[in-house]
Amino acid sequence: GFGGPKTYSEKHGGHREMVMHHLGKHLSEEQRRRWINLLADAADEVGLPDDPEFRSAFMGYVEWGSRLAKMNSNLGETCDPETEPMPAWGWGVPGGPYKPPVGKS
Repeated sequence: GFGGPKTYSEKHGGHREMVMHHLGKHLSEEQRRRWINLLADAADEVGLPDDPEFRSAFMGYVEWGSRLAKMNSNLGETCDPETEPMPAWGWGVPGGPYKPPVGKS
């Protein structure tokens, strides 16, 4: 989230559980783009800041996360929760270029 409490992760699980929710869903590019548009609309509706710096960082994170979700939805294996922590929102680049875990593709 935006640096708030870890309530969701504590109640519903961390990164592994998030990945597991996407496995086998076979998300399409059309679905991913629709999700991005819905999140942008929701950000407007709830009054998130609309300054260029915030919105570019926020939408960059959403774009990055949705691409990972699409990739994970087409995998047949899970991540290792010990080596892949829950991604966290920030003002900078979410994590650099994507690198699949060693031994997985």
